[in-house]
Amino acid sequence: MNVKHCILIILLVSYYKVNAQKIYTTEEGHIMMMTLVDDKPVKAESHKLALYLDYDSKVVNGVLDLKTLSTDIPEINTILQEEEEPLMLRFTGTIPSEDFLSKQHDPILFNWLVSVTYKDKTYKSVFKTTLTHFDQGTTISCLISARGQVLVSDTGLDKLIQGLDKTLEVQFAQLVLKLE
Repeated sequence: MNVKHCILIILLVSYYKVNAQKIYTTEEGHIMMMTLVDDKPVKAESHKLALYLDYDSKVVNGVLDLKTLSTDIPEINTILQEEEEPLMLRFTGTIPSEDFLSKQHDPILFNWLVSVTYKDKTYKSVFKTTLTHFDQGTTISCLISARGQVLVSDTGLDKLIQGLDKTLEVQFAQLVLKLE
């Protein structure tokens, strides 16, 4: 092996190491929604919230198939499961923090403006969000906790589920790990 090949291999390995931890992905995030249906409280949960965080831009993109939601009302579960059209909800927002993954910090509280898209309709929502630091020796972790309300009329879910209240209370929490 000549010197050119060795240098090329070193550059490729270095590039991979430097860029390996810039994107965080999870396919099994937890989300919970609460509302009223016919004036009775309903909680819907899913463990299939997919989140993608770009460390450099601090942009978070999320995707949830509403068919993965589970409630304690069998009729609602059936409506969601039997819907023929895709029920994909997408959201995106930028975390307004310079660097929350490389050093210890106090909890960071902010109002997070998120664009939500469902069935080709896009609307904005503000979530009260907290970034909490965890130092675990060889890893650095941050918990992203967000909570906010979404107007049902913006989503069109009231056409799918009869008797749905005017707002959905949405909350999710996701741990972000950065390996050192």
